[in-house]
Amino acid sequence: MPLKLGILGIDHGHIFGMLAGMQAQGCTCAQYWTDGPAVTEAKFNETFPDIAKADTADRILDDPDIDMILISAVPADRAALAIRAMEAGKDVMVDKPGCTTLDQLQALRATQARTGRIWSVNFSERFQVPAVTRAEELVFGGAIGRVVQTLGLGPHKQNLATRPDWFFD
Repeated sequence: MPLKLGILGIDHGHIFGMLAGMQAQGCTCAQYWTDGPAVTEAKFNETFPDIAKADTADRILDDPDIDMILISAVPADRAALAIRAMEAGKDVMVDKPGCTTLDQLQALRATQARTGRIWSVNFSERFQVPAVTRAEELVFGGAIGRVVQTLGLGPHKQNLATRPDWFFD
């Protein structure tokens, strides 16, 4: 039986790859929630027209059929949402960064240990970039030899015209 997903926060564009990747694995998603308007919301609704917007986060967290929560909210809010989700019995995948303070990390670790839920961070540059996938194939195929270290310095779009204020705080 495929996992049923819920989404808390669509504030950053990585939610598109997170959700598409999970759907490619057979997961379904019926609801998302975001705290106020998100710059990605119009595009999200165009890309995923069958996913309804919930009026509260609790509507998703209280749904016993939802197995896992995807979170791409404002970074400072991700830890608190992940903690709420794990306490509601859901596994969690958050966009990077998964938290923004050491106190948040400590609370996430304590919640994960107490609940036994999965808390994971989606490092999109590691799992969603075709060049990285190809490099991994070459390494595991023996074409490169023993890898000691990797470092990614690829260009990242600044997108200054569309970045919300929270992105720089």
